[in-house]
Amino acid sequence: MKLFMTSSPGGSVCVDGRWTADSFDPANGFLKEFRNACRGETDCLVLSSDPENTGMGDEMQSFFREAFLHSGMSVTRVDVCDRRNPQAADRLCCYGVLILAGGHVPTQNAFFRQIGLRERIQRYAGVVMGVSAGTMNSAEVVYAQPEEQGEAVNPYYVRYMQGLGLTHVNVLPHFQNVKGLRLDGLRVLEDISLPDSRVRPFYGLPDGSWLYRENERTRLYGEAWLLEAGTCIKICEDGESREVEDER
Repeated sequence: MKLFMTSSPGGSVCVDGRWTADSFDPANGFLKEFRNACRGETDCLVLSSDPENTGMGDEMQSFFREAFLHSGMSVTRVDVCDRRNPQAADRLCCYGVLILAGGHVPTQNAFFRQIGLRERIQRYAGVVMGVSAGTMNSAEVVYAQPEEQGEAVNPYYVRYMQGLGLTHVNVLPHFQNVKGLRLDGLRVLEDISLPDSRVRPFYGLPDGSWLYRENERTRLYGEAWLLEAGTCIKICEDGESREVEDER
């Protein structure tokens, strides 16, 4: 398996205030490496983060189809696995690329458990791309940082859950937005992220940075921060890469 863990893989660009389809992000070599991994014509299955939101599923299908084409990649079809098509999880080996979509981490995690994805994906030998929540749910132990109103102060909100087991790395995506962000009256970085890093370390990835895992080795590309033991330290710069520990 070739695992790409992204905050956002790109695929759209804002022109005159309107978002239009574009290629996957070339920053830090992502587009080049993803295209090389896919090796020509392929087909793709997008695994939803919200199986009941079929409208979003249709949008993702169109979005990723356009992103492949704008990236100069030949895609025969893009299917979506949501409540209309949960049996698609039985046919993972039929797809060259699996995309674990972005969205609400606990909602996606519950769907993945419902369709038995953890067990099925262990036998998959193709390319997997995690996007935001999909990247977070690819871990052995998922850290689901509160993100919706009420979650940060809910004593019953579960922050740690079993994931797909594809990596031991935990990621906080869209890290460029964290500074100054507040949720339920708390500062997200200082009052939520840093205290939680005392339980498990995780990497803060801004959009445009990514990780790649193959043959039990994981490499980080682009700007990133390590949150560990209550500290936040920048460990990699844009345009750089480094190997990271991927075992617990």
